[in-house]
This record gives sequence, C-alpha cells and structure tokens, in this order.
Amino acid sequence: MIAWLLISFFVLLFLGVPIAMSLGLSAMGGILFLGGGSTVTIAQRMFEGMNSFALLAIPLYTFAGFTMSKGGISKRLMDFCYSIVGHIYGGLAHVNVLSSMIFAGISGSAVADTAGVSGMFMPEMVRKGYSKNFTVAVTAISSTIGIIIPPSIPMVVIAGICGISTGKLFLGGIIPGVLCGLAQMIVSYFMAKKEGVPKEPGHFTIGPVLHGLWESWPALLMPIIIVGTITMGIVSPTEAGVIAVVYGLFAGGIIYRELKWEDIKFAFAETVRTSGRIFIVIGAAKLYTVMLTTAGFDKWVAKTMLGFSTNPTVILIMILLIFFIVTMFMESIATLTLFMPILYPIALGVGIDPIVLSVLITVVIGVGLVTPPVGMCIYVACDLMDVTVGEVFPTLVPFIAATFVCIALMVAFPQLILLPTYLMA
Repeated sequence: MIAWLLISFFVLLFLGVPIAMSLGLSAMGGILFLGGGSTVTIAQRMFEGMNSFALLAIPLYTFAGFTMSKGGISKRLMDFCYSIVGHIYGGLAHVNVLSSMIFAGISGSAVADTAGVSGMFMPEMVRKGYSKNFTVAVTAISSTIGIIIPPSIPMVVIAGICGISTGKLFLGGIIPGVLCGLAQMIVSYFMAKKEGVPKEPGHFTIGPVLHGLWESWPALLMPIIIVGTITMGIVSPTEAGVIAVVYGLFAGGIIYRELKWEDIKFAFAETVRTSGRIFIVIGAAKLYTVMLTTAGFDKWVAKTMLGFSTNPTVILIMILLIFFIVTMFMESIATLTLFMPILYPIALGVGIDPIVLSVLITVVIGVGLVTPPVGMCIYVACDLMDVTVGEVFPTLVPFIAATFVCIALMVAFPQLILLPTYLMA
C-alpha cells in the first residue's frame, strides 16, 4: 500500500498533474482498489480535512489583504518606509523589505505581497540603477516575510491541523519575521555596494517620518487590531479575520476613498480563486494522509527517525530538512497538510515545543517559496520583470543563506520565538 501511494503520487506529479489531483487520485486508487473502501469514504475524508472553523480564517485574511492593497495603502506605505530607511545605501531595496514586513501584517500571503505591494517597487528600482536580478531577488525573498509576521495563512493551516493556539503561533512569528527582515536588509546593503547603486539623496529626519505615519496609520493599525484582539482573548483568529475584512473595506472605501466597486469585485474573485485552490489541496492531502497512516507510513517514519537519534535538536533539524526538500517540489499548503500529521507527534514525543516547531516550519516554507522548481514567489517576481529564474537564482543565494542563518539562531535560541508568548501569557 505504501509503495502504491508514494510511487503513483510522484509519477502523476512528474507527468504534470496538479498537486491536488495527484494526491486525490493516488489516495482514491488506494481506497477503491487496495483498501476496499468506497466513494462515500473519499467524500467524507476530504470534507473532514476542510471542515475546520480555524481554516475559515484563510478566505477572510485573503480578502482583507486584497482590499487593503487595492484601497490606496501601497503608495503611502512606500513613502512611510522611504522616510525611515531610504537614506541608507541600497535604500529602495530596504524600502522593499520594510514594506513587505508591514504588509505581512495585513495579507498573511507571500504571493499576494509579491504581486501586490512589492511588485510596485521593481520598475522604480530598475529605473534608479538596480539590476533586474537584484530587484527580483530582493522582491521575492522579502515577500516570504508575509507568512511569518502575523497574520499568516500557513500558521492558520498548522493550527487547524495540529490543534495549536493560532494566537500563540501569531505571536511566535513576530521576532523571527523581524529578524529575517533585518538579515535581508544587511544582504541588500552589501549587494547594493557590490553593484555600485547610487545612494538616495537626503538623510533621516523626523518630519517626513511623522508625515508618513499620519498618512499610513490606518494600514499600520490593522495588524495591531488583528494580533491585539486575538492575544487579549477578545476574539478568535477567525473572528479577527471578520474584523480585518470590515476594517479593510472601511479603510479603503471611507478613509482613503480609493477602493472602488471594481476593486471589491476583484478582491472577491481572487479570494474565491485562492481559497478554493487551497481548500481543494487541503481536502485531497487529508485523504492521502489518512491512507498513508492506515498503511503505517507514520510508524515507519517515526521508527526511522528515532532509530537515527532521539535528541530533540537533531530531530528538529531533520524535520526542517524534510520540509525544505519537499517544498522545493510541492505546494506549501499541500506539504503542511500531508506531513504535519505525521511529523508533529514525533516532535512532541521528543519534547520539541509545538510553537517553536510550527514557526520554524513556516520560515522554512518561506524559503521553499523562492526555491525552484516550485517557488511561486520567485516565478511571480520573474514574470513581472520578464527575466528567468536561472538568471536570478545566483543573486538570490545570499538572501537564502541569510535566512538559514536566522533559522540556525532560532534553533539555538528558541526564546526568540517564545518570548512574545511569555510576555502575553
């Protein structure tokens, strides 16, 4: 059974069959031909995977992100971030990263950040003398912060699968997100020096910062409302998603007066498309995971890993390596839905903190989003600037290396993840 499930899945994937179909067809073959099940079982298991109140937050945060990105915040965010870091060498690259850190608190989606706010910086960066490769690399890697700093769609998925507090996961992602952003800025500084990019005129003054803060405060307030209401126990993460939707419509339509009916229709359409794709993958992956578990794959993985070592740090590194390798070839939500139910009990069994594990996995997934052959963020950024992944990837390597340094620091010092959860306890 295990051999059928693995071989059939990878054959379908190699043939170019979409990930959800590959997972579903492999599992259906196991149920109908090897397991003696029925089509009723297939429908029940897939619905089981999608039937979660926590997962309802996915379309809500997605819609809120689209409304805010279309509602006039992009230019204001750019001006605010420029007033803070624009004077540093490689200023526009730093603005790109800082804007992604702020937008991360709005959308929860790395791809949305790449195609939305960060995508606006690329033509301006090229016009100011930055190479296309550097521009695309910093845009793609900075957008991965979108799934680390709360709210985060992958964290919502992990919480739904493992029964972890979404609020604690959100808090755990704050310092790692900022740490990764600072690491990207450091790399950007040296890359700009290497390319000889002209330094932006002027220097830091408080006046433009205060003006930018006044112009962009509705956008900056949104992540505070989301995380604050959750951590204070006022609302659940899903209910906070509803608040985010209402606030996004209010900010874009009433405060900024730039959100039009066409933008709302676009946000609805993109939310349905994005959420539908995610939920189909979750349902198919749930069905496939049930079949793997029934066949004893989870026990085989646990026996193999624990036979190699029972040291929590070694097991943690092994789990992160598995997620890194798999997300190079599979869509991130499918990877989470497929492997979290199998690897999560192993991690708990050796004493790994579930919040630390989940946040680190989210960061690793971010690296997968910019790593070929299935790196959605790098493909979106390359498409926007009409360059190939092969041309950009060498420039991207130092940024990926910096992210791995951050991951190593978090493995060595898990307090970087847990500190906000302790403070808000």
